Amino acid sequence: MDRRTFLATTGAGVLIPSHGVLWAQGAGAPLRILPMTDLVGGIDGRIGLSLNPATHDFGTGAASKTLGINHSYLGPVIRAKQGQTLPFDVANNIGDISTIHWHGLHIPGDVDGGPHQEIEHGSVWSPDVPIVQHASMNWFHSHTHGKTARQTYNGLAGVLLVEDDASLDADLPKTYGVDDFVLVLQDKTFDSAGQMSYDLSEDVFEDGFQGDTMVINGAIAPATQMVPTGLIRLRILNACNARFLELSMATGPLTVIGSDGGFLASPIEAESILMSPGERYEVLVDMRAVARNDLNVNLNGNGGGFFANLFGGNQLMTALTLTRTNKTGFDGSVPTELANLAPPQPSDATVTRSFQLKMDVGADLAALALAWDNFCGGAGAMAINGQPMNMDRIDETVRKGDTEIWRIAVDEQLHPFHIHGCSFRILSQNGATPPSYAQGWKDMVHVDEGWSEVLVKFDYEAPKDTPYMYHCHILEHEDCGMMGQFTVT
Repeated sequence: MDRRTFLATTGAGVLIPSHGVLWAQGAGAPLRILPMTDLVGGIDGRIGLSLNPATHDFGTGAASKTLGINHSYLGPVIRAKQGQTLPFDVANNIGDISTIHWHGLHIPGDVDGGPHQEIEHGSVWSPDVPIVQHASMNWFHSHTHGKTARQTYNGLAGVLLVEDDASLDADLPKTYGVDDFVLVLQDKTFDSAGQMSYDLSEDVFEDGFQGDTMVINGAIAPATQMVPTGLIRLRILNACNARFLELSMATGPLTVIGSDGGFLASPIEAESILMSPGERYEVLVDMRAVARNDLNVNLNGNGGGFFANLFGGNQLMTALTLTRTNKTGFDGSVPTELANLAPPQPSDATVTRSFQLKMDVGADLAALALAWDNFCGGAGAMAINGQPMNMDRIDETVRKGDTEIWRIAVDEQLHPFHIHGCSFRILSQNGATPPSYAQGWKDMVHVDEGWSEVLVKFDYEAPKDTPYMYHCHILEHEDCGMMGQFTVT
């Protein structure tokens, strides 16, 4: 909830949606386990990913029009191993141009899947994607310039898990759907008929789309899951278009073991973690200590603004309830060490670059919404360093192998900033030391008050015809011009 919708909030902090109907599942249905394509044991031929129009019931009893990747909504969980090359055939059947970007992968620009690699309707894109990095949770989603927000919201997203020898040998839960779960968290709006809706307005262009209803793995929350006695592993993606989510457990802290780019040096216990759109975290929950525990989400993870806080903007809800069975599962201890992660060395940087995100470059967003038929891609309403996104302009040129410091600032509100083709270390976030759970390898950083600084190095080339992107990961901001392009040579 933002400053424009505070009047829709009661004194108790319950959101009364002004543009949809608030849906909930009551006691909660069983967690939907996303189907997995497991390639760790080997790859037999090309890997087909089909982008299709579909219908999907999120739990309202009504069929919503959606987009899916091999399924009616979202895509599979792809599990691969370091050292493999994934030969994808991405077929576009949605009736419009699209792309698939491999968010988090360290790969050359020509297979990154950015807006220059459009797939026409009826065509197939066949990249051979090398998996070179260590174990990490990544994802893939539409990155079509001007259409990323709508296509991703409608379902063009999936999860890509990278394993390596160390992660496969690690003393951690790893039985998918039993003690190891992938959770895709999103917020949606549903109309009175129970159908998913996505309506743009001036407020949505400025603040990003924020739905009224929490969805987990394509079903309205809360969900329930029976789990064995022992440690349970949750691999969590915030796939919202714009909403920051604050996660916590009903009982005990979250034990964080990994962030965007892989394992932390050692587990971190946190009372809560703040996840921006596009961020991933892996956590452990000890189901030996309690018979039941809830993963809770505060939908106002970004603080909700002055008025939301004034009128009780805290919207804490349960996303997932774990209930212990008598069956014994993973009975090991929480590991004390996870990865060899040396402190970042800012002195290694030979270049410093500054990026200032600007919300409004003089355009009337309400007029743009009308004139562009709710399409902001070519409107240039937002900018980085004074320049709205231009597909024909290269904004930065980077030398392969150089270590750099990138500094990011904003003119207002909280933004998530993403850089393609790499993982980085956060030196400062909003002018302060980042929380302990965000001090590992990342490809997302929060930017609000003060400068956020990251230490980054690019190991793969991205030429002029297929450059990398840097952008705000509020998808409507990205579509409206808060994005730039850079080459690595």
